[in-house]
Amino acid sequence: MSDALCSRRQKQVVLSGTAPSSESVDLDGVIVDILSRLPAKSLLRFRCVCKAWRALISDPYFIRKHLNCINTKISTSYSLLIRSEIFRSAEYEAILKCLSHDGPLPSRRLDFPVLDRLVCISKILIVGSCNGLICLILDFVTEESFTFMIWNPCTGEYQVLPQPPVHASRGCFFGFGYDSTSDDYKVIVGSSRYEFVVVFMLKKGSWRKLERLNRYFEVNWHGCLVNEALHWVLTQEEDGWLIAPRIVSFDLGEEKFHEIPFSYPPDANDRQGLFPDVGILCNCLTLEFQTMYGGVDSNISIWVMKDYGVKESWTEVLNIPPEDLDEGELYTCIACISENGEILMQLGVTGACPMALYNPREKTYRIVMHDHDTVDCTAPYIETLVSPLTGSTSACV
Repeated sequence: MSDALCSRRQKQVVLSGTAPSSESVDLDGVIVDILSRLPAKSLLRFRCVCKAWRALISDPYFIRKHLNCINTKISTSYSLLIRSEIFRSAEYEAILKCLSHDGPLPSRRLDFPVLDRLVCISKILIVGSCNGLICLILDFVTEESFTFMIWNPCTGEYQVLPQPPVHASRGCFFGFGYDSTSDDYKVIVGSSRYEFVVVFMLKKGSWRKLERLNRYFEVNWHGCLVNEALHWVLTQEEDGWLIAPRIVSFDLGEEKFHEIPFSYPPDANDRQGLFPDVGILCNCLTLEFQTMYGGVDSNISIWVMKDYGVKESWTEVLNIPPEDLDEGELYTCIACISENGEILMQLGVTGACPMALYNPREKTYRIVMHDHDTVDCTAPYIETLVSPLTGSTSACV
C-alpha cells in the first residue's frame, strides 16, 4: 500500500470526516471497509503502516464505523473484564474453549493506568461498561466522596472525572451509559434518600444536577445498561423477607425514571427470601434471582425480557433446582456463553469468589477459576477505539 493511495484516502475520509463519495476510487472504500472489521488491537498496531493510516484509524468517522461493525457481531466479540487483585480480560473464544476442555479459564493481564495517587485495585468498583469504555469508582471501600474514572482497557486511555457537586459515597446509586440523542456518554449518581441526582456529560466534561424529575425511586448499587436506560431492582420487604422484585429504569435520553413491568412466577407467593438482580443477556434485560422455599431449599431463576418494555415477553430461560446447588451457597449468574445455555457463574455475592460453568443439561458445574484466581467483580466489554477523553476520537495518535 503506497503512501500516495493512503494520502488520497486521508483527504476523502480523514479530513472531511464523511463517508466515501461515489467518485472515490473503489479500492479506497474497500480498504476502509476491511480495516473497520478488524479487531481494535490490530488497528492500534496498523497505525505504524503510514501517516495516513494513523490519521484514518484516529478519525471519528472511522471509529464510529468500526464500532458499528463490532456491534453487529457482539455475541462473538466481547470479553469479560475481571477484577481481583489485578485487572484481567478473558475473551469470548477462550471462554468457549472451557466448555470442552478441563482447566482454568485463560485470561490476560491488563495494564491499569498509573495514577497520581496510590489506588488499590482490589478496592475499585466497576460501575458499568459501554462501547469499550469502563466506568470505575476508585477506592470504593472508603467513606469519603467517591472518585470516578473512565478507562478504555484496549487503548490504555483514561480520564479521572472531576468531583461531583454533591457528596457521592455509600448509600448512593450509580450508572454509566451512552445517550444517542445527545451522542454523549453519561455517568449518573443519585442519593438513595431522595436528595439528588447528578449527571456527568463526557463531551462537556462537567456535572449538572437534575432538578425536575418525574418520579424518584429508592434504589442502590450500580445500574445495568439496556436499551440506553439504566436498570435497578427495587424490592419490598414483608415479615423480614424480600419479596416481589420491581425493576426501575432511568432513561439516559429523557433523564426520567420509569418502572419496568415484570410477570411474577405463578408460585411467587410460595417463595421466601428473593435475592434479585438485573443483568443483560443477548442485549436483552434479565432478572436473576435466588429464592428459598420454606426457608430451607433454594433455586436460581433467570428471566429474559425478549421484547423490551412488553410485560408479556418475560420468559424463564433457566431454572437451577436446589439439588444442583451447594447448601447455603449464593450464586451470581454472569452471562450465558453457549448455544446450549451454559452459564458462567460466580460462587458467592460478595468478596473474592471462584467462578464456575454450570451445564443445565447435565445439571453440573465445574470451577474454572481457583484459589488465587478468585474474582471480586466482573463486567462484559468490547475492545474499541472510543476515547474516554471525548467519547469519540482516539487520542492515541
